[in-house]
Amino acid sequence: MPQPANAVHVEEHLIKRALPIVGEGSLSALSGSHDGSTAVTGISMVNAAPSSLGERIQRGTSLVTLSGLIHKEESEYLVQLSQAAASSQKRAKSNNCTLDQEMQVCVVRMPTMAAAQREMGLGHDSDGLSETLSLYLEEMLERALLFIDTQLCPSVKDTFLGGGEPNTASSKDQNFSLVQLFRDNRLEYSRKEPAVNVYNAPNGQFSIHTDNKALTILIPLSDPDLDFTGGGTAFWSESSPIIEAEQPPSLVLMPPAGTALLFGGTLSHKGFPIHTGTRVVFVASFSPLSKAPPATST
Repeated sequence: MPQPANAVHVEEHLIKRALPIVGEGSLSALSGSHDGSTAVTGISMVNAAPSSLGERIQRGTSLVTLSGLIHKEESEYLVQLSQAAASSQKRAKSNNCTLDQEMQVCVVRMPTMAAAQREMGLGHDSDGLSETLSLYLEEMLERALLFIDTQLCPSVKDTFLGGGEPNTASSKDQNFSLVQLFRDNRLEYSRKEPAVNVYNAPNGQFSIHTDNKALTILIPLSDPDLDFTGGGTAFWSESSPIIEAEQPPSLVLMPPAGTALLFGGTLSHKGFPIHTGTRVVFVASFSPLSKAPPATST
């Protein structure tokens, strides 16, 4: 079972203009602490915009990184299990190795057991991860949701549970936490999520898209300094995917393994191709079940 991290560094990035790649060296933090088992060592803001943090994330003008949320040993363990599962699925069913038929990218998308069961309930065939790995990933997601509920400023939870458009839930949901909604199965996810994406060289990538949910939690599990070259997640300041050919991304992140990225469903993003090695990423995009934007495939 995942263990609480000793310290979490929180950083906000404004999606406004073209910026250099952000890696481990630029994840700066200010001093700070709290009384829980997970220590927030600081919150720093890069080109912060006015309005609340929750509103900025929802509008796609900011994203937040939580560095240190997942231990290095946990990430390594999850990468090992995910690569083994991906190799098995590639042998058994080749179409699991493609997310975009036109691009013919080599990505294995593996939903948790619960996500696979939801797919089968909709009449879709889907091979889920093992129960052991699924439960581990769900514990990791629950940890991220608990951090949002208890450690980020209240505007984040309030915005996604009923404080703003277009993801306004019922007034009753404002009395709930994200963790409670997760435990009560009252979150609506993108198809085949939560999931692990395994990107294999030389063509492993994910084309530019928006998730169209209230919030996405993306956690790279492999180490960009050790496990692969190339890659990274790019973000654009406009929501329309057609802008990729017109301008470079506003931000490209290559954070250390175990760093959670939090961003809203209108933010265009892309997984850049890796050149060597294997990149493993956990992703969950969701909205409160009481009122969610229309689901789109990703």
